[in-house]
Parts: sequence; C-alpha cells; structure tokens
Amino acid sequence: MITEGLKEIDNNPQSQTNPYFQYTLIDEQKTDIGLTATVNVDDEVISVTPGHGFIGGLDDEYLVIRNGDQFEQTKVVSVNVDDITVSIPMPTAFPVGSDIIRGRSNMAVDGSVTPVEFKYSSNCCGDVDAITPVDVSEIKVIMTHAGEGDDSKFGDISGGLVDGMYVRKVDGARVNLGNYKTNSDFKMFGASVEYTSKAGGGNFSTEIIFKMEDVFGSVQRIDPRNAQYIIAYVRANINILTMEISLLGSFTKGE
Repeated sequence: MITEGLKEIDNNPQSQTNPYFQYTLIDEQKTDIGLTATVNVDDEVISVTPGHGFIGGLDDEYLVIRNGDQFEQTKVVSVNVDDITVSIPMPTAFPVGSDIIRGRSNMAVDGSVTPVEFKYSSNCCGDVDAITPVDVSEIKVIMTHAGEGDDSKFGDISGGLVDGMYVRKVDGARVNLGNYKTNSDFKMFGASVEYTSKAGGGNFSTEIIFKMEDVFGSVQRIDPRNAQYIIAYVRANINILTMEISLLGSFTKGE
C-alpha cells in the first residue's frame, strides 16, 4: 500500500545480466602447460610449451586457458608439434604466460581400482589472480548408452554401480553433494531425470538436470579467493558410451 507522500516503487524482479558461465568437468591430466605466444581475438591456433601431451582428434579432449578470472575451455581439433588448433575462435586475447590445462571430459571410465577425478577449479595451476566468484545455478549430467535406461540402473548398467560416483565441493572443509549408484539416486537428491528413446541408428541417453535454486533454494557459489572447487570422483567402472557433467551459471560482481 502506498501512503501519502511516498512514491510507488517498482519491485518487478529483473533478470541477471552478469557474464554467463559454463564449464565441463575434466580430469585435468596436465596443469603445468604454458602459453608461448600471445593469443589474439579470433585465433584458432594456440602455441604452448613442449611436453604438453595434447593428441588431437578425440571427441572429449579439452584445452583450458586461464589468466586470472579470464578463461576459455574449448575442444582440441588437431596438434602440430606445439601448436594446438581448437574448435572455436578465441573471443578475447591472452598474454604469454597464461596457464594451460589439458584434460578429457568423458567420465565413462574404469575407476574401480584407482578413482578418477573430474574437476572445475579457477586456481588449479597456482594462479592466485582469480578473484570473482561463480554462481552455479544448474548442473547437467548427460549419458549415452547402447541399452535403455531406467531408475534401477546407472545409465543402462543393470543394478547400478557398486561404489558409485560422488560429487564434492572443496572449501578447506569438504562438503559432499551426493553419491550416485543408480539413476534414481539423482532423483533422490532433487534432480529431474529423463530417459530418451533411441532414434534410428543412434543411442539411448539419460539426461539429468539439477536446478539448484528450485531444489535447495539457492545457487552453489564457487569462490576462487577461498580456493573452492567442484570435483566428481568416479569409483566404479562406468561401462557406458559417454558421460559428461556441465556446470552452468554466471559470474558475480565480485562481492
């Protein structure tokens, strides 16, 4: 109610306009690669230090380049000695000395003997310049498999996983974000799960979406000033075709 002498205040919520954030968790196989030549806007070839280990031609091989808060994650197309051709032109410039990470995103691996870690971090390489927190509002898990999925399986793995895959936020202390042995475990933690039908000669898929604000009432903030990161541990043989986890959200204003 507006009383005399006071003006009406427009309190219509507005969409956030902070820069978008998207990152696919990778296994960070090498984090001490350096950039040896300046990357200019629209460059598609990135020159890196020897011994980088990039192969090229793999569907899930990623290069991450980071300079403080500024980063790009892109798939690798091909390799010519120490020149790495990436799948999309760079939207911004990066100076010599920027950090480079090599990793792969397909989580359909055998972690039953030695667990495999898939990670997002903004300070994995000793970089202490990143200062802007990221608010993760949605997490997507996409699996593809030859057979049909249902709640009792993990993807299409009958009976699910023995030890499962667990997700954790690390912030000095460790906060577990669920252990997942079957598709229904994702539902129990608040995710929506959809099993898509096989089309033509294609494959079945299981698509899982966590909408953080709908489930928990708030986003999941990752603050580089506190060395926070998100990590998924594969502790079983995920014997399906592919599985990837993608984080989506936005950068904050640095508060």
